[in-house]
Amino acid sequence: MKTLRLTAAFIFFGSLMIYAQDVKPLSSPAQVDSLINSYSGKVLIVNLWATWCDPCVAEFPDLVKLYQDYKDRNLALVFISLDQPGDLNTKVLPFLKSNGVDFITYINKFKKQEDLINAIDKDWDGAIPATYIYDRKGKMIGSMIGRKTYAEFEREIREDIPN
Repeated sequence: MKTLRLTAAFIFFGSLMIYAQDVKPLSSPAQVDSLINSYSGKVLIVNLWATWCDPCVAEFPDLVKLYQDYKDRNLALVFISLDQPGDLNTKVLPFLKSNGVDFITYINKFKKQEDLINAIDKDWDGAIPATYIYDRKGKMIGSMIGRKTYAEFEREIREDIPN
């Protein structure tokens, strides 16, 4: 009986570890710069999304699949949720779990939305989904506004990902 309880506990807590999701606040332009620079040497996709945004929800699985297909070829993916911080436990975390996201994600905690917009791209009007592509040196090489498909995302990164 003791073995059964230990096995059940291991399965339960092991499953929590598989789906453990770390969501960090993003609240300053310096944090955005540091985040982008921390992926030096990798092609980086930064996607801004929200659970209340139907096009964001629709393209999300394609981004996760792209990351899974290319992560071994130096592709990194960063999600920045624009949901209200109060929706983290009720909406954001369940959504991330249901999509198999097991890497660090960020949630917008900028006091002024304009500051986030300017930190990402001064030409961005704030529409989502918004996806930005950075080369291995951290230079923005592309942006995509609106819902995109796996093929469109793949086309944007293909020439910067080694074979």
